[in-house]
Amino acid sequence: MKLSVNSRISFALVVAAAAILAGCSGTEADEQQIERLWPVKVATVTNAAEVTDRQFAGRVKAVQSVDLSFQVGGKLDKLNIREGEIIPKGTLIAELDDRDYRRRVKEAKVNVELLEKTLKRQRSLAGSKVISQQQLDETESNFDLAKVTLEKVEQDLAYTQLRVPFDALATRQLVENYTNVQPGQAIVRLQNISEVRIQISVPEKLLATVHEDQISAITAEFEFLPGKEFALKYREHQAEADSVTQTYVVELGMPRPENVQILPGMTARVNVKLKEASGDFLIPLAAVQTDAEGQSYVWQINEDQTVSRVQVALGRTNGEAVQITDGLSPAMKLVAAGGQHLYDGAKVRNYAQR
Repeated sequence: MKLSVNSRISFALVVAAAAILAGCSGTEADEQQIERLWPVKVATVTNAAEVTDRQFAGRVKAVQSVDLSFQVGGKLDKLNIREGEIIPKGTLIAELDDRDYRRRVKEAKVNVELLEKTLKRQRSLAGSKVISQQQLDETESNFDLAKVTLEKVEQDLAYTQLRVPFDALATRQLVENYTNVQPGQAIVRLQNISEVRIQISVPEKLLATVHEDQISAITAEFEFLPGKEFALKYREHQAEADSVTQTYVVELGMPRPENVQILPGMTARVNVKLKEASGDFLIPLAAVQTDAEGQSYVWQINEDQTVSRVQVALGRTNGEAVQITDGLSPAMKLVAAGGQHLYDGAKVRNYAQR
């Protein structure tokens, strides 16, 4: 059968269109096949207790530093300290010339005794109506005021002695002996060393994820005491991080050892030992998805690169990682990012690998 020229042209156009359509269908199919291989970020499940034992550089500090002063004024008669010495609690370290204060106490006692005798006489006379009730009331008031005055001057006499309120290190003498001092004027600077305090800087992630019940022991070692470890206990920590290092200062304490001078400013190595693994795991927070019912789950990557949905129970989080208390096992591979559009059986590839 012979075709006219117009028929041959029409037939050629039909064949070409069919070839084009066939080519397009193949491209779309290839694109659909590529789209089914979802690019994701891959993470491996790690044990929460794999935060190994940590060591920190520590520095010894005083519990507190105070300037001691008298509450009354006078001439400094005795000042018994040496800078750098350790002074036990209750030790008398300074005295004022107390002669004027003792005289005031004697005068106050005589006045109290006199008013007490006067009050007894007037009470007996008041019963006989010899004196008025007003006179008796005035004498009673004067007697009460005299007793208050006696208490005050006796307290002032006690204030002429200055005792150490805690086990202290004398760091600086601020006045010379035999000088006149005013009430509240600093006499000596002391550091409270009733116990040894050590400060360490802890990263924010560790402070957020490691809790007291996970810590087995905290100990300190000093270079000048080789082979000796001292148990430490938590005392306090700063609520604000250092603006440069983003670490928090944690303060630890220990009893002062005998026959060893551990002074503020000395350095120590602090060891934090954690308890054994408890079966909990850490994964990136971005790996956790939530369904319509509010259930948390993750996408597990199988050996054939397909994914399966696994429900999990969440624990603590530090904003980057989250603790998983149920649902996972060690070394599982998970979708750490890119799992929003996945479904059971979807195939994935690690976009970090080419």
